Amino acid sequence: MHAGKHAMIATLSQGKSCDGSNCEDRNTVVYGRMKALHPDDLKRLLKEHGKKQVDLANLLGVDPTAVSKIFSGIRAIQASEEAKIRAWLGIGGQVEGFVTTMIPIIGQVAAGSWREAIENPIASMPAPDPDIPPHTFGLVVDGDSMDKVVENGGTVLVDPNDTALYPGRFYVVGDGEGQTTFKQFLLDPARLEPCSSNVTHQAIIIGDGTSFHVVGRVIWRASRM
Repeated sequence: MHAGKHAMIATLSQGKSCDGSNCEDRNTVVYGRMKALHPDDLKRLLKEHGKKQVDLANLLGVDPTAVSKIFSGIRAIQASEEAKIRAWLGIGGQVEGFVTTMIPIIGQVAAGSWREAIENPIASMPAPDPDIPPHTFGLVVDGDSMDKVVENGGTVLVDPNDTALYPGRFYVVGDGEGQTTFKQFLLDPARLEPCSSNVTHQAIIIGDGTSFHVVGRVIWRASRM
């Protein structure tokens, strides 16, 4: 780690610990808020695209009765589900006067040890919050070392313009050789800490010869409940 960055880290105040055994404080991640598709709009769009309720159920990986509950207003569409629906129907942008910004999902990030990042754009999703910063991009989490924050297969949004390290916040970092990982930054000692139910995951200690750079801060998460 560069000496200048090490000195900057040394001046930061201690944040709440997330040592893998107690990672329930998730307030440092910003939750998104997105206006859901109205059931009537969804029915109309399915008809226009020649889709059936069973097709929607298969897309979302739910029982057809869950789709019936959506149409009856009993069950709300989750933000992650709406992203899939919009991509599936090709309606990202505007519905009933509600304009959204599409965020690129550029690949995967390891929630484990260092591993090669996948940088090919694979999808897009509507911005879950009107205040999402420009240049934000999405990554699909691959691994279980952060499963107390985001489960394997969940999506995180990363602000590449927010790279200042503060204890307790979550970051995607790279090792300079094309590999990335998703972890929480903590102090005493400075480290990248897993938040996992899997006790085999270990912290990455900063300053032991490990070179890394901050790709960006994780500002939002979405995963299946």
